[in-house]
Amino acid sequence: MLLKSHMFEIEASNLREGLSQGINVKRSHFLILYISSGKGTLVSRNQRLKAEEGKSYFLTDSAILTSSSSSLLSAYLLSWPKEGDMLKDLLTRPLADQVPAKMAPLWEEMKKSRQEKSISAKCRFLSLLWEMLSILTDAADIDRMEEAEELIRNSLSRPFTVTELAAKANMTPVTFSRAFRKRTGMTPKEFLNAERMKTAKRLLLQNRGITAKEVAVQIGLQDEFYFSRLFKSREGMPPTVFMKRASERIAVVSQLFLQDHLISLGIQPVAAPSYPTVYSASSGVPSYLQKELEGTKLLNAEKPFQPDDILLTHPDRIIKTPLHQFQLQSVLLSKQEQVHHLPLKQDWRHYLYEIASLVGCESRAECIEKDIHGMECKVRDELCPLTKNGRWAVIWIRPEEIRLYGKGNHALLELLFQGLGFQPHPDLHAEGYRHVSLKEIAELNPDKLLILWSHEKDVWRTAHTTDWNKIRAVRTGEVYYPESHEWDPWGPIGRKRMLEEFPSSILKAKLKA
Repeated sequence: MLLKSHMFEIEASNLREGLSQGINVKRSHFLILYISSGKGTLVSRNQRLKAEEGKSYFLTDSAILTSSSSSLLSAYLLSWPKEGDMLKDLLTRPLADQVPAKMAPLWEEMKKSRQEKSISAKCRFLSLLWEMLSILTDAADIDRMEEAEELIRNSLSRPFTVTELAAKANMTPVTFSRAFRKRTGMTPKEFLNAERMKTAKRLLLQNRGITAKEVAVQIGLQDEFYFSRLFKSREGMPPTVFMKRASERIAVVSQLFLQDHLISLGIQPVAAPSYPTVYSASSGVPSYLQKELEGTKLLNAEKPFQPDDILLTHPDRIIKTPLHQFQLQSVLLSKQEQVHHLPLKQDWRHYLYEIASLVGCESRAECIEKDIHGMECKVRDELCPLTKNGRWAVIWIRPEEIRLYGKGNHALLELLFQGLGFQPHPDLHAEGYRHVSLKEIAELNPDKLLILWSHEKDVWRTAHTTDWNKIRAVRTGEVYYPESHEWDPWGPIGRKRMLEEFPSSILKAKLKA
């Protein structure tokens, strides 16, 4: 394989907190990005990744790197033209994590060699390049730990010892344990017990009438009392109490996260919707619901629901809302006596009280509403200096469109404009959202602009257009762009989570770039 040093460009980048950098905007190059210090986010092809110290990324498309470090986020970038590329096939697998103490001197030496023009410097650069590629594609830190995780997951009833796992990875037990903990954040034993508890919750929830003893045996614990103690220590309740959360087996067939309402009422559904593309890092649901839904059959709401996936959970009752494209309007006819059809509602509390009425938890719903109202009042008082002056507009910048939200008919707008005291621009439309251009936003001329749910690369692209700077809020530095990817005020748990994060997030969320 013949490579030429002039094909490659190397640069170092340093970003302060809140700043973003566009990478490979013209999409004409391949790149290796290495984070040498700090942390942030990397967005490419609508995939959102954590940018963390020691990690490398192979990029084939444009990307946005954003710093969330109080200190600098520092990175190195190596790029080469796609035309005539000879390295892509080597970089199709994940790249190994490598500590900066090992990698930063190599990057600096490569950078220095690339700047020099002598033949020896060019040879030195290519030698260093191959050395770096060898380190980053070393399977020891990638494949072996992934294989160990799968071995543990698939052998719960007869688990491997650390010595056996280390031997399979061709490592010493001490080195293996250190590498495993670096990758998973847990020791092998902790990981084994975590996987046992996930499987136990699935068995308890999905198998009507199963006993704790039967579950213990299936996950490799012969002593049911030890299993109960372990379960309680990790989950905060014994298995018998956990099973009562699904004493009435309820499946949610909806494109709304109604499982949020059920869980807040103390009931875990046997099946519930998920969005694997939107929440790829947390099993298709917001991270604050992930642990609460362990054991629940997650239904892919990005596609038409499959009736067998629902019925195999043997639900006693199905809570169903109208679906996009009328999915499953007649598919569950054989189970109609079990289906409770819930019409779409304008207020999160309407869902809460109707579901509470279904399951006999009305008094608990009243306590939940009172608790959340108290939180809203506290946040409203805290944000008063920010919200009392200026006319606000709320937008969602998407890959192909911009949505401008109105004054109501949406859980988030009700929270902002009624619950938290934000003042909507008087010329906003009454309800829902509209597709608009930047020119129309500039004509609206809001004093303050709140950007929600938007990916960094879409915001960065929009902020580098001529019309963007014509918006009053942009010119006066009153654009707020909080981390809101998981904000969902339609359910009690999501609403509480948003209220907990909102004050500190909004106050430090002025868009700096």
